[in-house]
Amino acid sequence: MRHNRFAVLAAAMVLLWNFACLRAASQPPRDIWTTDVAGALKRAAKEKKDVLMDFTGSDWCGWCIKLDSEVFSQPAFIKEAPKQFVLVKLDFPQRTKLPAALQKQNQEWLEKFGVRGYPTIVLTDAKGRPYAKTGYKEGGPEAYLTHLRELAKTGAALKAALAKAAGARGADKAALLDKALADLDPELAGAAYKDVIQQIIAADADNKAGLKHKYALILAENDVQAALSKNDLDGAMALIDKAFKELSPSGTQAQELLVTKGLIQNKKGDKAAAIATLEAARAAAPESDRARQIAGFLERLKQPPAKSEGGK
Repeated sequence: MRHNRFAVLAAAMVLLWNFACLRAASQPPRDIWTTDVAGALKRAAKEKKDVLMDFTGSDWCGWCIKLDSEVFSQPAFIKEAPKQFVLVKLDFPQRTKLPAALQKQNQEWLEKFGVRGYPTIVLTDAKGRPYAKTGYKEGGPEAYLTHLRELAKTGAALKAALAKAAGARGADKAALLDKALADLDPELAGAAYKDVIQQIIAADADNKAGLKHKYALILAENDVQAALSKNDLDGAMALIDKAFKELSPSGTQAQELLVTKGLIQNKKGDKAAAIATLEAARAAAPESDRARQIAGFLERLKQPPAKSEGGK
């Protein structure tokens, strides 16, 4: 009898344990994302973490939905990512109406980082200063986590390099700051490290090291993109012409400015001018990856317009 009571008790305990496991498994994954950028930055500072900002179109962007499905919603990511990052979702849906304040916040950060496509993932320090930009990648959560950890090393190196440069003066300071920004996307540098860039320009005021013009051009490119984000095509063109007149860009910097100018000219309907400008852009750095992209665009641009059916 005693043995039977023990067996019943043991069976009941097993059933309770299985029920608890099933209940836990049925619970939805914890929400590791916030939409409050200011709150995320405060939390990142307190917890000594970086911030991952996901610029997404949650209800229309196919690659965003794919990234969410393959990576962000997976248990491995949900478990590991919050150990290193505070995660923020900045959504730009088409079928869902966001609160006005949230729309304003998301738009401000989109413009601040020059985001022009979705999904765009921006990694920042706890002050909101970006150090890397990425997007969708194949391979699932483990591969994506490895990718993020590698990018985070860039942020750590940048922070250390800026700290080292803080005690330097003159040309040494300019060189150290230039080295600090070397691995940073120029667009991110121009958008978020203007104070550092101004220090470089001041330290190389006579442009002996070539850094004054290099970084003045980065600021000019940032101003051009800001004008384009407001659809100010004439203003962007004027800034590009001013940069060529005052700073004499060459190589890839000239190439990027000329590409932007050519695209503006094409958008304004001046196809001949656009072709000439894009040819000059390709010649500015003919071995670059950008030059190969330009060649493809020029080929399409030079094709005669298709005749309408029944046309002569």
